[in-house]
Amino acid sequence: MGFRFAAVIIVLCAIVAACGSRTGKSFVPTFDGYDEKKRQTFVLNDELLEISGFVWLNNNNIAAINDEKGELFFLNLDSDSLQSFKFKGKGDYEDIVKVGDTFFILESNGDIIEIVPPYDDHTTYKFEIKGKKEFESLVWYSNLNKLVLITKDQRKKTQDGITAYSFDLRTKQFDETPFFEITLKEIFIKLSSYNAECKPSAAALHPINKKLYIVASVGKLLLECEPDGKLNKIFKINPTHFPQPEGISFAANGDMYISNEGADGKATILKYPYVGKK
Repeated sequence: MGFRFAAVIIVLCAIVAACGSRTGKSFVPTFDGYDEKKRQTFVLNDELLEISGFVWLNNNNIAAINDEKGELFFLNLDSDSLQSFKFKGKGDYEDIVKVGDTFFILESNGDIIEIVPPYDDHTTYKFEIKGKKEFESLVWYSNLNKLVLITKDQRKKTQDGITAYSFDLRTKQFDETPFFEITLKEIFIKLSSYNAECKPSAAALHPINKKLYIVASVGKLLLECEPDGKLNKIFKINPTHFPQPEGISFAANGDMYISNEGADGKATILKYPYVGKK
């Protein structure tokens, strides 16, 4: 009886240890430059329950959008103070970037909306490149003066993968030639799995290491790429910490923020302070 009891205890301890390893780490492998022990979680106001994109401004201040509302929100994560400005009616708004005093908002069909102070009006630039595409990620390449929009889901007869297109902020024109492409085969090889899913939901450039990071809510992955889309590394992200990651942004000092839409509860933003390379 004593032996059986001890065996049960050992099994239970193993289960608890395994569960702890799954719920404890945010990224596998370890994300160099970030100390997960210093992670902070901010619970968002109910008006941002369906937060679909955000951009860091300064001092824990962010600008954010909701999935279906044409409103721009300004939120302080420490005080939970919130301001909103209506710029358009109901739609499918996916991501946001800030260039100077101007905000650019991406719609799922690839259209880009430009809004300037006092944020009560807008200009829309139509994405008219042929083919069925759905977008959720928008990145500002300051060195090129371009916005880069990344597909969530694209179906082509020849291959499946992630495709990015660019929008020139000087000419206000889309380039029909893809900015970069990442094939699913590349992702499968990195993960050693042909059953993986990867549908990007947000992306941002790191201000320190200059890499492009792409979050995939479907597939629970974080891709590290060169700015030209060359795939370097893939992190598996913890679904306990990231039940529905829909936004990513970096502070000027490298601190990383990732938002979760609150489909079954409260929306959150997780902050990972940047501690530098070891």
